[in-house]
Amino acid sequence: MKVYLILVISFILTGCASKEKVIYKDILIPTKCDAKMPLKPANNGDFESHKAKMIYYMECENTLKFCLGIKDD
Repeated sequence: MKVYLILVISFILTGCASKEKVIYKDILIPTKCDAKMPLKPANNGDFESHKAKMIYYMECENTLKFCLGIKDD
């Protein structure tokens, strides 16, 4: 009787052990970007300072795109 019980338990346990699943996942590794931010222009309230700020924001956006690896269209 003990042998029969041991055989039944071993068959039950081996049935559960053979179901292995392999799951592959992408691992993202953060990297440091060595790009330097441009100097922020002073705000005098005139048209030229607003124009300089817009150029500054476009340069910041291009720097961020470069760090993220996004290509311009």
